[in-house]
Amino acid sequence: MIDDLFNLIINKSPKISQNFYELIEKLEFNYTADILKTFQDDKIEMLKIILYTLYQLEIEQFQNILSRVKREELINLYNLCKSYNTDNFLSYYKKTIINKYTDNTT
Repeated sequence: MIDDLFNLIINKSPKISQNFYELIEKLEFNYTADILKTFQDDKIEMLKIILYTLYQLEIEQFQNILSRVKREELINLYNLCKSYNTDNFLSYYKKTIINKYTDNTT
């Protein structure tokens, strides 16, 4: 599923909404297949997971979060979540993003 979605995004499939492509561009995750060939496998895996998680947030209509996410924070949260050995990384990462952007404490 993650790989399928990633391929759709990289190949600019019309099955992906224009809004999602605009988000990817805003976050500067709009890599071409040629650029991705220069990436290490762990960086490609990180990109796949970030894009998949953002896509899930879009499907679940978390526009308030998607309008506020920042590239650096997504990467930092990914690395933070990776430092924990969780049974379900995708769920943990998504919940971490949601918590980060819905936390109203100062």
